[in-house]
Amino acid sequence: MKSIDRLLEDCFAMLSPKQRRVVVGRFGLKGGAKSTLQEIGDELGVTRERVRQIEAQTMKKLSPMIRAEAESLITVATRHLGSVGGVRRDDNFMDDLRETVLKSDRDVKNFAEKVRFVLLAAGEPRYAPATDEMHAYWATNAAAEKKFADFVKKVTDFFKKAGTKKIVDEKAHLALCKDMVTCHWLSIPKHIGTNVFGDVGLREWAEIEPKTVRDKAYLVLKKHEKPLHFEDIAKHIAKYKLAAKPAHVQTVHNELIKDERFVLVGRGIYALEEHGYERGTVREVIAKLLKRNGPMDAKRVLALVNEQRFLKQNTVLLALQNRKYFNRLDDGRYRVKEA
Repeated sequence: MKSIDRLLEDCFAMLSPKQRRVVVGRFGLKGGAKSTLQEIGDELGVTRERVRQIEAQTMKKLSPMIRAEAESLITVATRHLGSVGGVRRDDNFMDDLRETVLKSDRDVKNFAEKVRFVLLAAGEPRYAPATDEMHAYWATNAAAEKKFADFVKKVTDFFKKAGTKKIVDEKAHLALCKDMVTCHWLSIPKHIGTNVFGDVGLREWAEIEPKTVRDKAYLVLKKHEKPLHFEDIAKHIAKYKLAAKPAHVQTVHNELIKDERFVLVGRGIYALEEHGYERGTVREVIAKLLKRNGPMDAKRVLALVNEQRFLKQNTVLLALQNRKYFNRLDDGRYRVKEA
């Protein structure tokens, strides 16, 4: 198989300097950065529309020669695409070709830009440019594209119906994504995302793409699964790079106070209500425990309260001995005082 650089050199020999400048710039073949129509137009002294025309004419001129010269490359690229389900996100497809298919060219400068250009000029396999809904991707044929589109719709509808708990916590979507092919398909639609912990879901969900400080704090506590001091929560937000800038400690504390998802369980220590931590003062927590479990001795009350709060023993005992709210039975157990 002819090297990618040699192939392009042979094909470009038939182009005028102007045509060569346009395609090299428009596809980022030198340096990797694509030039805009305006940038090339200013350099050549022509309008953007004229640059667009030159690009289209040059691609049409190159197409037959590239299809002939790059037949082997096109064949192995298309065969690989078929082996991974017939649809592959553009950047992942280029990485595949570099690492497993065209290994002899892996050190070529601007490899992805050059291979992408060759395949686009050849018109094989099918290329779908990026849109507001999808990242750019490649497909072997129309049937593969339809299968992919049907799968994305099916998964999206399932996500919306199932909700965050079943998807993020219980991974219910894995019943639909049974192999690596269907899993990597989920990287193409832009409304589906993956958070820093590897959870997949809709980007509109706070668990997938948290936008506010309180949502970032929520995600930290959800994944940590244990109470944290608000200073540590701020540190974890930075550690997991959930924010472009370090989260201000006091801002984090203020947001924790405002949101009912967070329960204050100690001095500056917060936990999530969904993890079983109950809201309320020490007295209110004791009352809930006694009503739920019936009369208990002080030792048992202390043990259960310690599962909910980070408090000194005397703080709990002092609240328990408040006769206005609790009665001590003859056998030493406590119960909630009747109204």
